[in-house]
Amino acid sequence: MRRVLVTGASRGIGLEFVRQFLARGDRVFAACRSPEHAYELQELASEWLHLITLNVVDERSIESSYAVVRAQTNALDLLINNAGVMNDDDELGMLTFENLMHIFRINAIAPMLIAQRYLELLRYGNDPKLVGITSEHGAIALKPDGGPFGYSASKAALNMFMRTLAFETDGVTTFVVDPGWVQTDMGGSNALLTPEQSVEGMIAVIEAVSQEHNGGFYRWDGEIMPW
Repeated sequence: MRRVLVTGASRGIGLEFVRQFLARGDRVFAACRSPEHAYELQELASEWLHLITLNVVDERSIESSYAVVRAQTNALDLLINNAGVMNDDDELGMLTFENLMHIFRINAIAPMLIAQRYLELLRYGNDPKLVGITSEHGAIALKPDGGPFGYSASKAALNMFMRTLAFETDGVTTFVVDPGWVQTDMGGSNALLTPEQSVEGMIAVIEAVSQEHNGGFYRWDGEIMPW
């Protein structure tokens, strides 16, 4: 049984991670901004599911969430920084300091601060892994067209944060995974993958990646991605 923390767990990919980890018999700390309103998450009620309040852009909330998790376990085996955002106004002519910083705070800065705070628990885990959910939009080598500006740049920043962190995590295997184009609120109904398919693939990748692959960038099906 693994001890797993998933952020952005109230819907989409995060919710599916929670569902599949619970089905595997893992103990899951499911973090989201308002657990009391996360009705689909509540329906997964189990003795192995712990709902955690976490507003990823609030440092006090990160600290509070850590205190709650630390009171229930002395170690984590897996942390998945999944929470992310894509804005409709993320295009040329509509960009502002405010909307770009909003995207960067959620997609890049928050995962780094969460990783920093929870690293202590991961270091006591069994074969611990720290995973950032990124996007092919963050791969500069693959960029085929314009926009979304903030989303693409924030995912590239997340990739660099995680790549850099991988050198300092002392035995915690640290890497990023692209979930593909998924049928969620963000991906839309025309996306190629269901959440079930994407998450099943990503869990297989997470299990396969070892310390020798520390700092890598992978796609949901295991393909190594270019930076």
